[in-house]
Amino acid sequence: GAAFAANVSAAVAHVRANTRGAALGLDPEYLHQVRVGLRRLRSTLRVFRGLLRRRGARRLERELRARQRVLGAARDWDEFVGAGFEPVLRRAARRPHAVAQQSARKTLTSAHFDSVLQDVLAWSGGKPWRADSDPEESPETFSRRALQRLYRASCRRATGINWADAERRHRVRIRLKRLRYGCECFASEYRPEETRRLLHRLHVLQRILGELNDIQVQRMLLGELARNVGVAPPTDIARQALDARERQLIRGAGKSWSKFEAVRPYWRRRAARA
Repeated sequence: GAAFAANVSAAVAHVRANTRGAALGLDPEYLHQVRVGLRRLRSTLRVFRGLLRRRGARRLERELRARQRVLGAARDWDEFVGAGFEPVLRRAARRPHAVAQQSARKTLTSAHFDSVLQDVLAWSGGKPWRADSDPEESPETFSRRALQRLYRASCRRATGINWADAERRHRVRIRLKRLRYGCECFASEYRPEETRRLLHRLHVLQRILGELNDIQVQRMLLGELARNVGVAPPTDIARQALDARERQLIRGAGKSWSKFEAVRPYWRRRAARA
């Protein structure tokens, strides 16, 4: 229970520390870090699912997801304009980029945005435990079950996957993100030398899947520009470059997954020794 409250508090502090910079548009990294903090909050609710009253956790998760979706559009355009496309494409992206930034700014400066964060803090500090849970349980013991559940969910999503299947690939990426944030929630329970190998494999795999996701988003935004601004020849050239990079990354994804899967999870090794 204390670990849950501490992780929620840290994630809320992460969001708030970057909100003003994101609202002012000082640097795209501020917005990125706000979204990282929101993802950590949502993942914390999932990691500690076995401890929490389900209805309250789901309500807050929906609120956080809605805020994150608005900010995601601005982040997508931030990534697009910084991706090194031809100048004509970057100029064409100015207007939709500005519109997305305005929507994000409106969300970040609204009273409702901070009230959602305050609700999460208040709820986490109000003993939101399920009747059949034990908030005094050892974090290490709880973490073994929680991390194994997240790990199995990732493996199930990847079973028999064709890494060229963008939809399935994206679902695997989401599960791996939850696993990584779960590992961060319980980092203090394990020694760095225990966790290093698995977390390294996880980091490499996430980097590949993250870039593949960026390619999918950039394709979508190129389609918007082609329809609305009429820059078809440059978008065709950009798509060809994205296709070539995607093929390279897909080959790497399969190899990276095999290396990740070959590493025995550190929480299971600790349990075996115990």
